[in-house]
Amino acid sequence: MDPTITRLPVVGHGDPLERALLEIDIAIALVLTGVAVTVTLCCLDAAEAAAFTGAVWAQTAGVAFHLLRDPSAPDSLVIGPRLRPLSVQTRFETES
Repeated sequence: MDPTITRLPVVGHGDPLERALLEIDIAIALVLTGVAVTVTLCCLDAAEAAAFTGAVWAQTAGVAFHLLRDPSAPDSLVIGPRLRPLSVQTRFETES
């Protein structure tokens, strides 16, 4: 059975760091559930400030995490793909 994503959390116009961390958390969840292979987050105000915490969360979840710096554009965060394959349980039934 496929996992179900319930209502995603909502953040108001609060702290940019809190917003960036929430976006990272959601991106990790999307990759883990198989909804996305990779997620690129662009134009986050606190991308660099959230990168360390996001990298720790991604590593714990077994998901790749990259901070992309481009002099002509804002920093971007790339979350995914999975670093470890999913453990799939298979069961064989033999006829008796």
